[in-house]
Amino acid sequence: MRDRLFFPAALVVVGLMVFFAIRPAIGALPSGTVTGDGAHYDKIVVEGDYLHKIYAGGNAKTELIDGPDGERLLLIQADTGALRDEPELGPHFRLAADIEIQFAGQTIRTIVRARPADDKGAMQLAVNYSAGRVGESGWKIFDLKPGFEDFSFDYDVPMIEGDQGVDYLGLRPVVPEKSRAIVIERVTFERIGRWKTD
Repeated sequence: MRDRLFFPAALVVVGLMVFFAIRPAIGALPSGTVTGDGAHYDKIVVEGDYLHKIYAGGNAKTELIDGPDGERLLLIQADTGALRDEPELGPHFRLAADIEIQFAGQTIRTIVRARPADDKGAMQLAVNYSAGRVGESGWKIFDLKPGFEDFSFDYDVPMIEGDQGVDYLGLRPVVPEKSRAIVIERVTFERIGRWKTD
């Protein structure tokens, strides 16, 4: 094959290989742990497509839905008795190691903007900040109203002991019977100040 045919053909083949390699990522939703990306640890907001980073855990159903104005919202639905008490065994966000390090020894305000789902809407929301084996906030229960509302609590995140673990934020509808669902618009973590001094 002559050089003037070989090199253009090779270029086309390489171009196709690159395209097929990156094609699965085109338009893919964010996934994995929530991270601060090395900056802005005083306020981390998880909203829009980033709500897709939730792990369903247990037998919960989680999915992104479109709001009335085209905004992306997170629907969480669970049946009664389907979820265990541990935050990481139900619907939760995993917080990456950089956040764990930045939040250790700090008072963190967690704000969840939520409402009942239109179908099978829950009357209450449960939220729990877990620092793994070193402690957790315990489940905070909030009464829901028909529209979106901010629900917040402060938690003194313990210092890291030994190897780093993974911090979690558990979110779920309270399900007294049958099936219940909530809609999340946004989750915000605000670093309020240091409670633990070295």
